[in-house]
Amino acid sequence: MTICKALLLFALVAAEYVCAKKPEPYDERCKTDRPPIQNPGCQKSFVYVRSKHKCAWTCGRGLFVSRQECDAVCRTPAVCTWRRPSELCTEPFKVYYLRRSTGKCALDRWGCRYTGNNFPTLKECQSTCKAG
Repeated sequence: MTICKALLLFALVAAEYVCAKKPEPYDERCKTDRPPIQNPGCQKSFVYVRSKHKCAWTCGRGLFVSRQECDAVCRTPAVCTWRRPSELCTEPFKVYYLRRSTGKCALDRWGCRYTGNNFPTLKECQSTCKAG
């Protein structure tokens, strides 16, 4: 019975490690440069236009269901003014965000994801948000 309990404990610890893995800083959907197809009256979805660093609507099956989802995942300049959610996670990591009160990018050692106003690097925060 003790071996079974030890194996169960090991499995739980291993599962926690795998589930709490730090997310990838860049989503594959943001690495494409698919031009949007825009026709009036079509079913709208959204794609990231990498060359313009913004999200645009497109007809049919885009990679995102809403502009907000696209902006958040691809971290467009629109997210720089978004409020950051207060959240807790088991394996926090460093993120940079635009602190609205100062207009400068700041370090947060307790980040849980790289979406919205949470950037993986200071350089990306500064260049996206045009902040010092």
